[in-house]
Amino acid sequence: MRRCFFVCFALLGAVSLSACVSHVPPSTTAVTQTAEKVLAQHFSLNGRISVRVNDRLDSGQIRWYRGTDEERIGLYSPLGSQIAELVSDARTRTVTLRQGRETTSAATVAALTQSLLGVPLDLDHMAAWAQGVGLVENEATDITFGNGDVWRVRAEHYQSVGNHQFASRVIATSGDIVVRLVIDEWTPQ
Repeated sequence: MRRCFFVCFALLGAVSLSACVSHVPPSTTAVTQTAEKVLAQHFSLNGRISVRVNDRLDSGQIRWYRGTDEERIGLYSPLGSQIAELVSDARTRTVTLRQGRETTSAATVAALTQSLLGVPLDLDHMAAWAQGVGLVENEATDITFGNGDVWRVRAEHYQSVGNHQFASRVIATSGDIVVRLVIDEWTPQ
């Protein structure tokens, strides 16, 4: 039961960090962020995610690989046991969520998360925010969801990797919900 709760809140955290209406939408080509920094379309990320709702806190590890033909997001317990994996395969045009022995599939990530959570997840926005697109370093930005909910999003401690950058931490808050994504390792592909 706790694992199911964690997966739902980890996905909620991802939704919180990605399903907003952003004033700087990512594109399929490199977008200049500053004079020298560009958006990496393909990368790998290792980090930690936590979701606090009122007095309840769930946390764990996240590993995200975004390649040309495949995208994988693995959610792990704080001690490293895999809880769930989201796989998007461009060749077969399917998205699969594996949680233990249960498997759920859909045509897109948005369709899958819409059916599970009632909100379509936009991984492009999450990828852009992890790289600081549409956010000012160390400043909170109010972002409005399509349903009118307002979230305060803050990206902290930008790190440079060649012509790219990533935020070491992204924090999103709305009412009694606080989502934190800490990026321990980020590598452009």
